[in-house]
Amino acid sequence: MCGWVLFAFWTFLLLPLWIIVGRWRLKSLALRLPAPAEWPAVAIVVPARDEAAMIEEALRSLLSLDYPQLEIIAVDDRSQDATGAVMDRLAAEDARLKVVHVTELPAGWLGKNYAMHRGAAVARAPWLLFTDGDVVFAPETVRLAMKCVAARRLDHLCMNPGLVPGTYWENALTVCFGLIFFAGFLAWLVPTRWKGAYCGIGAFNLVRTSVYREVGGFERLRLDVLDDVKLGKLIKHSGFRQQLLVGEDLIRVRWQHSFWGVVRGLEKNSFAALHYSVRELVTTTAILLVVFLTPYAGLALLPGQAAWGYVGSLVVLHATYAFLAVRANVGARVAPVLPAMLLMFIYVMWRSAVVTLKQGGVRWRDTLYPLDELRRNQFR
Repeated sequence: MCGWVLFAFWTFLLLPLWIIVGRWRLKSLALRLPAPAEWPAVAIVVPARDEAAMIEEALRSLLSLDYPQLEIIAVDDRSQDATGAVMDRLAAEDARLKVVHVTELPAGWLGKNYAMHRGAAVARAPWLLFTDGDVVFAPETVRLAMKCVAARRLDHLCMNPGLVPGTYWENALTVCFGLIFFAGFLAWLVPTRWKGAYCGIGAFNLVRTSVYREVGGFERLRLDVLDDVKLGKLIKHSGFRQQLLVGEDLIRVRWQHSFWGVVRGLEKNSFAALHYSVRELVTTTAILLVVFLTPYAGLALLPGQAAWGYVGSLVVLHATYAFLAVRANVGARVAPVLPAMLLMFIYVMWRSAVVTLKQGGVRWRDTLYPLDELRRNQFR
């Protein structure tokens, strides 16, 4: 009986992801939608700190967009490398690019949040698009996105990027995180009015400027580590219309550049996602161990028909993981290591908690943000 309960649980949670990844693709959806009567201006805000290796390619991809009304605001967040100089050089070549240099971080702000706040403050367009300094756009991306928001009368559109493949283990852990993220946030319910399902993605958060300002923008999220997700939560909880789509080859990013880089990248966010609570960490760990590992135990320990429910659970889990990996351009060959990646994800959560508690806060890009302040300033 337990096996079939788990099978029903995983079927309910994961099969909708096949619809999202298979059918909620911006390129295929937008091709069926009419163009708006007028193209509203879009301001793209790109915060970057020490991104000299990628910032030129990212900004040139934005300057190559085929959208008719565009301003690009690049924010140099106290970079110690050539990031700011690259931005200034490109701005001298194209008047659509404006550069904001942040030289000091005010008290009570996370660096990236303040950089996005500063960029949005100088924008004059009726739409804001927040992205990262290592994301590469295809020329038609913004035009297709604006067709979608106009036709569906959206206030916020977030989009999952395609991955630039890295090492085998890097790809495996990144896709595992994606599976947990989209299943945990009940991504297929994001377009509904239910406030419990929301989403925000740092690579692509497109929002009406009036909505951004009405909800308080990053001023409300000054010290919230989960800046992209919490912007989506803030918008959804304020009653505005939201949609999640899949970008695939329209936007591409290599999130981290090694397996350990993925671990370190998740270190900043994992304990924050649990509200810096050890009790929530223990509870979440217990739930993950039960729902993820029980099917493997049932398959190994139970004979014949008694194990069929567990077998069904594993088929759904591994098939969905493989499907997401294929659509993310990293290939289904990562499918056999799913249980190892699930255990690794639990390790990442505990490592995040231990590191955060030990150092008394979150250290990111050479700045330590005190834990007491982070706890007090989370958007709940």
